[in-house]
Amino acid sequence: MDIKEFIKKLLDKALEKGFSDAEVYMSGRSSMGISTQNGEIDKFENSSDRGVSFRGTYNGKMGYSYSELIDGDAITELIIEEAIQNSEILEEEEQDRLYTGGAFYPEIKGFSEGLQNISVEEKIAAALCMEKAAKQASELIKGVDYNELEYRQSNTMIINTYGLDISYESNGIIGYAYARANKNGETKTGMEFYFGQEWNGFEPEKIGGTASKTALAKLGAKSVVSGKYKIIMQNTVFADFIGAFSDVFLADKAQKGLSLLAGKLNEKIASDVLTLRDDPVYPGSIFAEPFDAEGVASVNKAVIENGVFKTFLHNLKTAAKDGVESTGNASKASYKSPVKVAPKILYAVPGEISKEDLLEAAGEGIYITDLAGLHSGTDEISGDFPLSAEGSLIEGGKLTKPVEQITIAGNFFDVLKDIESAADNLKFNYSGEGAPDVCIKSLSVAGSGE
Repeated sequence: MDIKEFIKKLLDKALEKGFSDAEVYMSGRSSMGISTQNGEIDKFENSSDRGVSFRGTYNGKMGYSYSELIDGDAITELIIEEAIQNSEILEEEEQDRLYTGGAFYPEIKGFSEGLQNISVEEKIAAALCMEKAAKQASELIKGVDYNELEYRQSNTMIINTYGLDISYESNGIIGYAYARANKNGETKTGMEFYFGQEWNGFEPEKIGGTASKTALAKLGAKSVVSGKYKIIMQNTVFADFIGAFSDVFLADKAQKGLSLLAGKLNEKIASDVLTLRDDPVYPGSIFAEPFDAEGVASVNKAVIENGVFKTFLHNLKTAAKDGVESTGNASKASYKSPVKVAPKILYAVPGEISKEDLLEAAGEGIYITDLAGLHSGTDEISGDFPLSAEGSLIEGGKLTKPVEQITIAGNFFDVLKDIESAADNLKFNYSGEGAPDVCIKSLSVAGSGE
C-alpha cells in the first residue's frame, strides 16, 4: 500500500472512532557504512528503519502509538486502539497539541542526487585512501583503529487532520579516522572527521593526515603546575561544551525549575563577544530541516545575542504554557519517541580574527583540544564542572608543549561571561553544535602541583 494512502486511511478511521484531531508522523532512515583495517574492507553494512507514529485527541486527552508495519486495515485498527488506551491513562495537565499549519516553510536543499549517485566503488576507494593517508603520515603511526565512511539518507512526513501535509528528504556523507601513534612506549590517538552533503568537499587524504597529525602532536605531553590559566578552547571542544549544557536553554527545563535561566529573558548573561544561534536551516548541514517534529516551520534565531539572553527553545506545548510562539524546536529521536524540545543546529557565531591572532593576543595559557567527562562530570542545573583535559601550552602567543593529566574546573555561566574573543574558524561537531576557537579569561587548572 502507498504510504500516503495508508496515512489517509488511518486518519479517516481515527475520526470515525471519535478522535477530534489526529496526526501521523512517518520517518525512514537508511545507511551504508564502510570501515577498513590494514588496507582491506573490515565491514560493509547496510541498514534501514521506517515506521509511523500516531497521535490524536480522544475525549480531551492526547493518545499515542507507533508501528513499524505500514500496511493493512488490521494495523490501522491496532494503532488506533493502542492510542485510545494510552489516552485513558494520561494524567498530564498540559496536553500536547497538533499544529494547525499555515506556515511558510523555508527552502532547503537537503538532498543531493549527485551524492546519492556516488558508486560503492568510489566510497570504498575513499575509505581506503583515508586510512592510507593516516598511516603514511609518519612511521610513528602504528595503526588506524577506526576508519569509516558512512552514507545516510532519511525522509520525514507529517500529515494531520488540519490539512498539514509536509515532507522532507535529506542525505549526507560522514567520514572519520582515529589514528594511533606510539613512541618509546607512549601511545596517543588523534581523530578527524567530515560530514556534509558535498562529495567534493570530502577530502579523505586530509582527514587521515590530520588524524595522524593530531595524535603525533600529543606525544611527550606532561602536566602543568596547578593554578589559574587563560584558556583557549578549540572550536569542536567549545561546541561539545555548549552541547553538554544546552538543556539550560530548553523551555520545558525552565518550566520545571531545572534551568537557572528561568526569569532571565532579555538579561545580560554572557560576554558581549558571545552570540549563540539555533539555526535549523544552516546551509549545507546534514542536520538542516525546513520544519520541526510537529510541523512548525524552522527559523534561524538568536538564543544569546551579544551576551543578552533572547529566547528559550520551545515546542507547541511549552510555547502555549508560556503564552508565546513555538520556536520550531520540537524533536523526535525516531518515530517511536515522544515529542520533546531540543536544539537543532546550535552554534556560537565566529569572530573576525584568525586562530593565530587569537593565540597571539592570549600570550600565555593553555589551548584545550580534548575534554573528558562532559556527560558525567557536569551539573547541568548549577553549571558546575570539573573536566579532564588535554591540549598544548601557549607561550609567547604560540602553541608549544603538549599538555595532559590536567583537570579544568569552573561554571558554565561564568565561562559565558568570561569569553574575551573568538576566532573565525567555526566548525561543527557530530551532534550539530558548532563553535569557533574562543579565549576564556581564566579557569582553575589542577595539574601536577609541581
